[in-house]
Amino acid sequence: MKKKLLILISMLAMMFSLTACSNEVEKPFDYDDSQIVIDTMYLFNQYQNVSDEYADYYIQDGTEFEQSAVKGIKQAQETDKVGEFQDFSPYINGVGMDLNDVNYKIENAADSVSVTVTNKAANRDVEVTVKFVENPDYYIKLDQAKQTYNADAVRQEIAMYYGSEEEFFSQYGSYYSSVDDVVQQGIDNEMQGVYQYLPEEMVVSAVYSKAELMKQAGMNTLLGMGTVFVVLIFISFIISLFKFLPALFAKKPKIEDLKKEESKPAAPVKAATPAPAAGNLMNDAELVAVITAAIYAAEGQAGNGAVSKDKLVVRSIRRARK
Repeated sequence: MKKKLLILISMLAMMFSLTACSNEVEKPFDYDDSQIVIDTMYLFNQYQNVSDEYADYYIQDGTEFEQSAVKGIKQAQETDKVGEFQDFSPYINGVGMDLNDVNYKIENAADSVSVTVTNKAANRDVEVTVKFVENPDYYIKLDQAKQTYNADAVRQEIAMYYGSEEEFFSQYGSYYSSVDDVVQQGIDNEMQGVYQYLPEEMVVSAVYSKAELMKQAGMNTLLGMGTVFVVLIFISFIISLFKFLPALFAKKPKIEDLKKEESKPAAPVKAATPAPAAGNLMNDAELVAVITAAIYAAEGQAGNGAVSKDKLVVRSIRRARK
């Protein structure tokens, strides 16, 4: 049982280790960690102190990177009120400063590298993230420089102008130690200003504590709910005014039409004909006779053989024609 448990634990540990290894992304291009962090600091220092005139130029006519850098820095200063930025010059120049004292993070992606450096501004920390991509022109120019500066070409130049390598190094031994050193320095001079990677985007964001974020989220929620209720109340008020629309859109009679109506003579009223009195239709004696005849007729049809005092049998009753 113990062996099975140990085997299971070891298998799980191997699975987790393989998963961790698979999540690690290889470098999309070759770079030195310290150098790419210094490059990030240098780019931030380059744009943090630009004048308003240059800032407007970068925002309107600059590259995508220049626009993102200047916009992010201005937002941090004007909106987030971070105060004066930390100067990265001592780290860039290497004057008694160690990069181990800097809080930075490097993240590799499939085709880019993102470097995040924390700038300790006066009021709050600021995270500066620069996204670097590979420079395709770097390898083209590097190949051209290697074709120009190689050992054979250098030896031919030395032999042509100095006669021998000993004579050349007797004059320039303090600068070069060997032919390979001459080649490498020539390539470095040719590649000066050409970088293996280029900055594509800069993101500058102020760092807020959890309490500040919760407070800001609550304020945003209240503002959003308040806006919704105000809009609903306004809509209800608008709907309540709909009952007045018919009166507003009803056509009012013109003054001329009213005058014409007033000038028309009133139509003569016809005298109402009096309704005939009920007593003229039939007197009381005739009414009693008719009712009595009807009763006897009903009794006779029922087989009761009803006969009046005058021994008259009513067979039927019909409407008299006038």
